[in-house]
Amino acid sequence: MDAQELIRVEALQGPQLGPAWTFTASPGTVLWIPDGEDSGMSWLDWLTGLAPPPAGRVFWQGVDWRERGPRAAAAERGRMGCVFAAGGLVMNLDLDENVWLPARIHRRAGAAEEIERWARFFGVWPLPPERAPAVRERDRRRLLWTRAFAGRPAALVLERPLRETPAEDRTRLVDAVKQARAEGSAVIWLEEALDIATRTALEPLAVASPESI
Repeated sequence: MDAQELIRVEALQGPQLGPAWTFTASPGTVLWIPDGEDSGMSWLDWLTGLAPPPAGRVFWQGVDWRERGPRAAAAERGRMGCVFAAGGLVMNLDLDENVWLPARIHRRAGAAEEIERWARFFGVWPLPPERAPAVRERDRRRLLWTRAFAGRPAALVLERPLRETPAEDRTRLVDAVKQARAEGSAVIWLEEALDIATRTALEPLAVASPESI
């Protein structure tokens, strides 16, 4: 394994066993996976080791997720931040508890400072002690961004994070990605298409592409 490699995907195929994907993601890089949500590819589950792909292998820091026990895999997932295209909230928790949940599960040192830092960055500080229906959608989205970026994640997996997002927030998220990569995070961006402005703002940007087999 390359010492700078965090995620490595080898000959990964989806449920239809079509084109195979092979790529790596290293600290401080942004990798775009241009794949549509109707492709049947469960990228977020596969990259974080929640489920194995139908074919191929996914490595985290040189170890196939399938070779880790449940407790070890859960601990390693604690080093990743995820933004889900839909959902991502634990509905029986208030939003402030949702933001705090990963930090409490993984007993992160300095969690309070990191959460406040990113909540202020995204404009949602103080955290609202209310359930999701009482908070507007725009703020719910920014709170989920806060949860993903807090804790200095080694890797971020962003699943269509800009869907129905106003221009001001789009700029803020791209700025957050720049800051996270400058601090050493590897960023994987899942999106069927990225507009020119976003692609330019994310440069240097690597692009994954499948190979027919």
